Amino acid sequence: MFDFHRLRLPLKYFKILITVLTFVLFFWFTPVVAQALTKAPVILDGQQLFQISDSGQYSAQERTNLINSQLKNVISASESIQVKIEKRNQLPTILLNDRYLLTVTQQDTLPGSTLDEQANIWAQQIEGALQEAHLERTKTYLQQTTFIAAAILLITVGFSWLLGWIKHHFIRVASLRLTTSNAISNSETLKVLELFFKLVLASMRIGLWMSAILYITNLFPFTRQWSYQISNILITSFTSPILTLGKNPYSLTELIVLVGLLFGLVIFAGTLTNFLRSRILSFTVINRGAQEAILILLKYGLIFIGTLVLLQIWGLDISSLTILASALS
Repeated sequence: MFDFHRLRLPLKYFKILITVLTFVLFFWFTPVVAQALTKAPVILDGQQLFQISDSGQYSAQERTNLINSQLKNVISASESIQVKIEKRNQLPTILLNDRYLLTVTQQDTLPGSTLDEQANIWAQQIEGALQEAHLERTKTYLQQTTFIAAAILLITVGFSWLLGWIKHHFIRVASLRLTTSNAISNSETLKVLELFFKLVLASMRIGLWMSAILYITNLFPFTRQWSYQISNILITSFTSPILTLGKNPYSLTELIVLVGLLFGLVIFAGTLTNFLRSRILSFTVINRGAQEAILILLKYGLIFIGTLVLLQIWGLDISSLTILASALS
């Protein structure tokens, strides 16, 4: 019979996705925007073409605002594209449709390049980006891109359902293979496995939908800027230090890896104790209560010692915890 309860899984993980995005945007968007910039990017349809510096009384941001505005006007007016370079005040000046666009200064050039070389490179980039922007606004391109976006959504839905089916299949197989001689321990193991598969499934679904959304928004010129902004925020959020313990800063990615290793340590300790219970202690003359006491001490001892080792490898100062562990020993 069809299980209608499973229909609520996508909504559940969609809420998880919204929560994660809100968390990331709230805690890390402001610090990213607040960073002082020495250069400002020239952007067309959300894609960065190049960066320019301050020039005289004009800041880099003021210069890029003027350039970006002119590029948008040319695209929205569907004007023909003509980019050329002239010398004004002994500096190469880029003109767009005979209108002033940009003067290349010494601060704008990259190391090892001259003003004229930099101007030619930027003129080619501007002309190519404008031609591509015109092409992406044609009816044919938009129809093809809409079809591709719909296909990607269907494929994502299919993969999301397939991941759920795989999770249920693995849990069902694991529950059948667990012996019934130790109902309590098997029940605990099954709960741990089910939690593990749920976490893995949620992570994979979130990653799958995020990838699909970013790819689809990158296809259309009107939404491409969202794709670049979200990508930059996520990359910065996962790689920038967010927590300092002792003298070592840690990023969100490093903390996630550490949590994953600790979770794997718990699973390893539980698997090892279950193996000892079924393969070794069951053949001894030790009574059931003593066996459970030994296994509990062994399991939590492994978790405690393993946690200390992981934290030490991670560079955390655990000297106080080591003294406590010695006293407990």
